[in-house]
Order: sequence, then C-alpha cells, then structure tokens
Amino acid sequence: MKMDVWIEGHNAPVGLLTRSDDRALSFTYAGGVGREHQVSLSLPVRPEPFSDGECRGYFANLLFEGPQLERVLDSYKLDRGDVGSLLWHLGADCPGAISVTPEGSGPGKAPGRFPQDYELLEEDRLQAIVLSLHLHRRLPDVERDPSPVAGVQGKIAVVEREGRFYLPKASSRAPTTHILKVSPVDDAQITRHEVALLKIAQRCGLQIAPCTALEFDLEGRHIHAILSTRFDREMKVTADEALITRVHAEDFCQALGLPPTLKYERSSVNPANRFSAAAVRLIAAQASVPTIFQRDFLEHTLFNLLVGNSDNHGKNASVIHQGGGTALAPLYDVVPVFMDRSVTHQLAFRHGEADFAEDFTLDNLRGLLVDLGFAKPQLGRTVKQIAALAGRIAEVAPGIAAKDLADGLHAQARVVEGALGADFGLPDRDYFDRIERDDRQELAGGWGGGCPG
Repeated sequence: MKMDVWIEGHNAPVGLLTRSDDRALSFTYAGGVGREHQVSLSLPVRPEPFSDGECRGYFANLLFEGPQLERVLDSYKLDRGDVGSLLWHLGADCPGAISVTPEGSGPGKAPGRFPQDYELLEEDRLQAIVLSLHLHRRLPDVERDPSPVAGVQGKIAVVEREGRFYLPKASSRAPTTHILKVSPVDDAQITRHEVALLKIAQRCGLQIAPCTALEFDLEGRHIHAILSTRFDREMKVTADEALITRVHAEDFCQALGLPPTLKYERSSVNPANRFSAAAVRLIAAQASVPTIFQRDFLEHTLFNLLVGNSDNHGKNASVIHQGGGTALAPLYDVVPVFMDRSVTHQLAFRHGEADFAEDFTLDNLRGLLVDLGFAKPQLGRTVKQIAALAGRIAEVAPGIAAKDLADGLHAQARVVEGALGADFGLPDRDYFDRIERDDRQELAGGWGGGCPG
C-alpha cells in the first residue's frame, strides 16, 4: 500500500507513506519539501525514509476512536495495530490539516466556503445528536462525524455562525470551526466545570481556546455542553462568503513520536520514550521562541496543578505550525479531575519526582523547572508566581464557578500550599472533602470513567 500524505494549503503531497506486507510503515518526504511543510517535529525533513519505529507513533495518532473506526475494522477484518490499512480507509478524515489518501487519489481535505459548502443542522437533528451524546457518548447511528476528534466525552465537530450550527456537505472536504462537547448523563456538570476553569484561566492571563457554555432542555433532561473554538482554524470573511482553512497543528504525543497509548508518563517503561517534562523541553527547543514556549507551558502546568486537572497528558497539549514557525497552542481540555472519586489523581507527568499534588515540594518544583530546561531555577520567584496565581483563582472563581467547584479549588490550592510549605494568603471557604492521593481508591486509569481521557 502506498499513500500520499497532504497538508492542506500545499498543492502537492508532502510525502509518501508505505505499508508493507508485514504491516511495517515507512515515510519519505517528497523532493523539494521545506521545513514549512514538515509533517511533525518528530519527522524532520530529510531525504532518507523514516522506518516503522520512527514514524508509527505519529501516524498512529492520526487515527480516532468511534463508530467510523469500528465499521472499518469489522468490514475489512483489520487489526487495530494495522495502522497503514486503517489510514488507507480513514486517512482522508483524520484530525487536523493532514490527510492520508491512496497514492494518486488527491488530497482528503480542502478549504471550505461558507455557506456554499455547508448544510444547516436543523433543530430536531441537533437535539437528537445532543441527546445521544448525553446518554451514550456517541452520535446517533445515522450520523457521521465530519471531523473526528479524540477523547472519551461525546462530541461533534461543527461550524457555528450567529448561534446556528452547520455541518460540511458530503464530499466537500471542508473544515469545521468548533467542537460541541456534551456532558454525559453520569457526569452531568463536567462541561459546566470545564467552561468555568477555562474562563478562570483567561481571567488569570492565560491564553485559552475560546469557549461558551450551552444548555439544552430535552425530554425532561437539562443537558450542559461546551462549544469550543478550534485553535487550528482560520476564517477570512468577505462580503459574499467566509473562507475557512485548517492550520497545521499536532499534539505533544505526535510531536514526540509517541503512540497514543503513551500519553501518560506512567504508561511507558522506557525513560527515553515517554511523555515527561524533560520531553517537553525537547519540543520547546524546536519552537520559534523556545523561552516563550517554556514560560507558557510552565504557566499551563502550574494552573492545571492548582485547579486539580491531572489529565493534562500528551494529547491534551499541542503545538501550532504557522508562518514557518512553531508555538504552543492555547490551553484547552481543562477539567477538575480532583473532584472525581472514581479515577486516579496521579499527575499525567511527574513534577520533579512528584506523582501527586501532595508531593509537590520545593525540591520537586526545582526538579520540574530543571526538566523543563530552566537553566537557573528561581524557586523563590516561582513560588511567588504560584501564590499569585492561586490568589487570582480564589478571587475570580466565586463569580464564575459553581459553589462546589469554587470550594474544591480552594481545597486544591491548600494542598499545593502545604506541600510547598508556603503561605498563599488565601481567604477561608467552606470545607470540601478532597481525598488525598488515591488513598481511598484502587485505580490506575486516567480521567473519564476510569479510562484515559
């Protein structure tokens, strides 16, 4: 099997992906391709082909879970590990600006012209989708996600314009602009909390993927949802239409060449091949401005720690490749994992030697800074930064978050404060019964019903 690899906006394939009879993959860049059309940080432009071990991690991350994958697996009797065969059938629809198509068949994606390339999602159809996502975490059987995205929560990619939702027309290859994520019936407040945490992050000065809280009343159920603007999209509006294009981005697992199974540090037994703070330093070194990338990722990490989001794994952080440069993507997918008693609260990657928030001592703060590449860690200044961030969260949370979340954030900040032996000067709040580490659990999974999120 030979497949062309495309990046939207480039009028020729950027490379060739080959799947041999033993299922091994190889990838070779096309002649004349420059760094501006590099597929991944883990696959730098070079004339020599990349071996199976070198390229499998990136291309495996282009696959997505869901009914579309299951139908292909069942219909063609394929194995989940047969990445090449799966991309042969699904690569035109993989997330982002990349598409993988049978050699000579053309690109799988194209810019979208709104409204010509889109159809209105009528109210009854929208309601059926929302209800199915709420009750079953999947789309109705008659629906097809036009732009699948990873994750355990029920979601669908859409275009939103003036409060109405649209889907790309069949075979248009057009992009979407938003992700509509619906709270599941067994965790009905999760998207409400996610919106609150992102709004708090924004008030704290962090760049976020813009989002809006939505509510639906369907069949006697009050359903919460979040509408997130895709950071890997651009829209240019003229008098007659809007041109929607994809921006090339990749998550940290892709940038490191790690398969999705290794998105948590604890999942790998090989220190040289895992998601970690030291691995993020390698990504930062390839950014357009490494010091800004390093600084911003530290801010994301400290915010996630203070709001108890221990699910900031390698697929919940991304880089954007644009204008020949690379930068850290805005903050997204922030959830208060510490409030969920059914999952582990172990950190997605170690902070120094800390596996839990309770272990985040000054020594482990120093270790985190060293691992991220700060040559001269300023502990005193960083503790003041953490204290200021905790104080700002405490200040704005009551006006944004529900009371249980605001109380929980206070309890989480107290844990970090105690571990560092610091005084954040936080005001008192009502007691929140926050469990320590996983002392009352026997869990190894990530967030989301005991499964990696």
